[in-house]
Amino acid sequence: MVRNQLSKELGESVVGRGGLTIKTTLDWRIQEKLENEMKSFFATGRPDSVRISNGAATVEDVQTGQIVALVGSRDFNYTGFGQDNAAVSYIQPGSTIKSLVFAQLFDKHDSKQAYGSGTVLADENIDKLYGATLRNWDNKFMGAINIRRALALSRNVPAIKAAYIVGDGSAKPVVEGIRRMGDPNYCRQEENAGGYGLGAAIGACGTKQTELVNAYSTLARMGVQKDISSVIEVKNSQGETLKKWKDEGKQVIDSQSAYIVNDILSDRTPGLHGWMGVNGVRTSAKTGTSDKGSQPKDLWIINYSPALVMGMWLGNSDTSVIGTSASNYGMPVIRKVMEFAHTQVYAKEGKWKSGQWYERPSGIQTVNGELYPSWWNKRQSQSTEKITFDKVSKKKATNCTPDGAKEEIEVTKIIDPLTKKNQLPFLQDTTRTQKMTFTSATTLSRKLERYHTPTAVRNIR
Repeated sequence: MVRNQLSKELGESVVGRGGLTIKTTLDWRIQEKLENEMKSFFATGRPDSVRISNGAATVEDVQTGQIVALVGSRDFNYTGFGQDNAAVSYIQPGSTIKSLVFAQLFDKHDSKQAYGSGTVLADENIDKLYGATLRNWDNKFMGAINIRRALALSRNVPAIKAAYIVGDGSAKPVVEGIRRMGDPNYCRQEENAGGYGLGAAIGACGTKQTELVNAYSTLARMGVQKDISSVIEVKNSQGETLKKWKDEGKQVIDSQSAYIVNDILSDRTPGLHGWMGVNGVRTSAKTGTSDKGSQPKDLWIINYSPALVMGMWLGNSDTSVIGTSASNYGMPVIRKVMEFAHTQVYAKEGKWKSGQWYERPSGIQTVNGELYPSWWNKRQSQSTEKITFDKVSKKKATNCTPDGAKEEIEVTKIIDPLTKKNQLPFLQDTTRTQKMTFTSATTLSRKLERYHTPTAVRNIR
């Protein structure tokens, strides 16, 4: 990997002559830990039991963009493909790409509509809009859900809607945004082969692991992009410096947008694949799966903190399908490496401290527990009205309803910004200030009964 990079930057003739002194970015302590944990993981036989024969992982220092550890396969000496570097091979990233899509949606400054974690993008049939059959991993639609739940539960439809909104129907703006965030070759192969579509928003293009990790580092740097690096300095035999790393970065998305994504992905409650955290370290995490003929082929995990980002891929070098869709399968490796790197290396060097998290940018708004950027207006895409219900029939009150059986509830109707449908009313009991959510008027009448019980008050996140 280093040789290829230097050959491109310095030329084949310079590298071929030899005599170079190269200082890489690798931290041998973290590198050794990663190699050992990867070997141990495969030695358990768990990967073999689900037909997984290979894996790759990259760990990047957030503040510098430097790679501190990398393995391109399960074992460099493994027969057949051990010396092939899957960390720089093109592999579809699945749902891990969605975080970068929603970051751009949050970043969209529009006087008519802005977006936050509580914005509703309904999980519904949009085949006509998409131009093909679009389904979720469970072949179901969840209806009116907000972006926090959509990203946490890895729903495809809301991500496609987000890309559609960012690009006004075109996938190109969102792909270019992903490239600006640090994944410069995302969809490059597809582009050269004739093009790509909105499926790029759910990981339908190839990416290099090292570059995907770097894009997540942009989120961890609160929107500042820095080029990934594996070399600090190169000198020739005469002691002349041919290359020297420079700490350069540029703001590519607003810090508020990055913060909201980081917050969503750090939710402490178990999500789609259970708890994705690291012992003693507060992190954010996203998983992904790519398919082949409706069967799982690749498993991905990205786990990151303000100090380090780690990405891991599991699959087969021959692209054959595997026997599990549990994209958190590699978490034992992630947890052990990230815990070690933070507590045994970075903490001792003053690069990380327990409980460390991102500083909340000024302007961030909190509404009903959800986060919105400063340019968001709560009046966008919603209207409010008061409706009187019959507490006995659980339906809208009529002229025949006795006054004692009437209950007035304030309903805030949320309009899906793409389909323009009323999607999610928020019901506010004006006497008890308890909030409930329902997906439709029909569901509303069914659930009013539960609304009157203590167990009905639930956190919708």
